[in-house]
Amino acid sequence: MPTILPFVRGGATKKAKSAAASAAKGQSSGSSGGGGMKAMAQKFGGGGQEQSPAQAAAELAGKRLIPGHALPHVVLHTVQGGVIEVGAPTGKWQLIVVYRGKHCPVSRNYLASLQQIIYELDDLGVEVLALTADGREKAEAFLDSLRATTETKEITYRIAYGLKLTDMRRWGLYVSHPRNIRETEHPFPEPAMFLINPEGQVQVAEYSNSPFCRPDLRIMIEGIRYIEENDYPVRGTYGFNS
Repeated sequence: MPTILPFVRGGATKKAKSAAASAAKGQSSGSSGGGGMKAMAQKFGGGGQEQSPAQAAAELAGKRLIPGHALPHVVLHTVQGGVIEVGAPTGKWQLIVVYRGKHCPVSRNYLASLQQIIYELDDLGVEVLALTADGREKAEAFLDSLRATTETKEITYRIAYGLKLTDMRRWGLYVSHPRNIRETEHPFPEPAMFLINPEGQVQVAEYSNSPFCRPDLRIMIEGIRYIEENDYPVRGTYGFNS
């Protein structure tokens, strides 16, 4: 199984540091100027009233997904071809993995590890989908690099792309502004994982605001098996269903 944290030695280049400084300046002026996050929200957010990063964060704080409720549906294209309505009930378990983007080697190695245990998820009847805010070109390049990382040189689960900022907020995802041009040119989601039961309800929701904290895949597999065999209920619903 590949190393999950492939840290790179050495610091950022002068060009990258300059770009990061410009990005930070744009982010801090997003509520009053025309650049930074404000411009990105207008371009990638799918319309609607513009928000500063502070306003978006305040709105996000109260919008985590409610366990036992439906995942807000999002229609996305997949790299393998076709369109998928993410969150729609399929009569099967669904494991939805949100990854940061092509720029993140931790995401690549984590998803390569997922491929290595995919047969166990298949045996449990779990459909797996990874998705990103990247566009098609970057998603295709990510898939190519992902295949090169695996022993079999294949990825058998689908990868969807083009997740919008408005949908990231609907799902309660943590969202980051790129540090520099070596990352990406748009806001992107931090890692998240959702287990959707056959009725289309959120059985498990896992969020992170950093690339370095992700669910243990082995524990997730054993958890799904336990839920199925013991009719284990949705947890964390206190105060939501009263």
